[in-house]
Amino acid sequence: MDIETALPQNEYIIAAPGEPIVNITAYTARQQVSGYVGSHVSHLMGGGDPTLLLTQGRLVWRVPILLSSPRRGLLGQVGYLDIDARTGQMFVSPNFLSQIETHAQAILDSSSPVAAS
Repeated sequence: MDIETALPQNEYIIAAPGEPIVNITAYTARQQVSGYVGSHVSHLMGGGDPTLLLTQGRLVWRVPILLSSPRRGLLGQVGYLDIDARTGQMFVSPNFLSQIETHAQAILDSSSPVAAS
């Protein structure tokens, strides 16, 4: 009997014998996302604390993208990027930039400005 067919419906094999569960650490995934958004989107955005997920048959680090302001600090999350936890491949959707811009603008529009001192 194949072990995969013997598993209950809500259980999944994460790693085969001898296969590493992850090769990429959460720290590395966060650095990778921070570098990408810092150079391709805005220096006011960076990666937050990653979460390890099993999605579409892959283990990925889901790294939130956070918007901050030098005067107001952390403003909020504008999106996320997934990093394959085994290979380090970053998954960037075709409409990633427009989604990030839309969410960032919504956060900026809803946040109160800092009073002049």
